[in-house]
Amino acid sequence: MTRTQQIFLGLTLGFALVLGFQLGFTVSDQWIVIILIALGCGFITRFVLQWFFKRRNHG
Repeated sequence: MTRTQQIFLGLTLGFALVLGFQLGFTVSDQWIVIILIALGCGFITRFVLQWFFKRRNHG
């Protein structure tokens, strides 16, 4: 993964975590549920972007 891709991945992960926390706050009042939703959004974003970068580099 190039340096530019790493920077883009970091920025996108931060944005996904913020959106995940906002989604968690709208869904539930319990902190554990909010944190799990935010982490889920972050992990999904991370794996999708890594798959996209690998597919783009090899294809």
